[in-house]
Amino acid sequence: MKIYWILALFLTGTSSVSVVLNHPTSLPCGNCENVVWRKIFPIEATVADCQKRKCIIKESFRQRFNVMHEENNSLFLKSAKYNDLGQYVCSCDGIDKHVNLEVVVPINVTVVELRNVTLPCYADTQSGVSDVTWLHNEKKALYYTTKGAPIPGLGYEERVSLTEDGDRDGDVSLTITGVQQTDAGLYRCFVRDETAKGYPHAYMLHVISKTR
Repeated sequence: MKIYWILALFLTGTSSVSVVLNHPTSLPCGNCENVVWRKIFPIEATVADCQKRKCIIKESFRQRFNVMHEENNSLFLKSAKYNDLGQYVCSCDGIDKHVNLEVVVPINVTVVELRNVTLPCYADTQSGVSDVTWLHNEKKALYYTTKGAPIPGLGYEERVSLTEDGDRDGDVSLTITGVQQTDAGLYRCFVRDETAKGYPHAYMLHVISKTR
């Protein structure tokens, strides 16, 4: 059964959505009249059943979930809880679309503007790992491969770096120098083309204005 489920995801394709704990998000669907939203992993349950834009939200999901018809029947989540993570399926006029929801629980880090900050992250780099990616919100803050120098994201030029020779020891921590207000937000650490998470995986960076 599990092999069949994994094969089905491979054949139909799946999209991924990440949300910070207790924050809102939406899962995309499509433009159609009849929509059924289901959760299929780690539990199996119907979330919403909509026929011609009239929806019945199942009781256990009613307080936080809603279907947004004006946004192509997206499943809107008012405040994501940890148990909301998993695999969802939108059946749009009989055509299934798979969506994976990741609920991120970041570590809070506070830094004063213009100072430097290091976000620790570690990964097993001894088994063929050749790349590291740090995302700031959904954009790349830094990308590194063992075949070349680290590539900073737009706005991070000459301000971000990894631990020197860290890929040898499994230390892929990110240092930001001269922190700016625009640096605030969610940071996530990945290896293997963003398929594997580093540890710790996520930080929420808060930037305090420098007092004169």
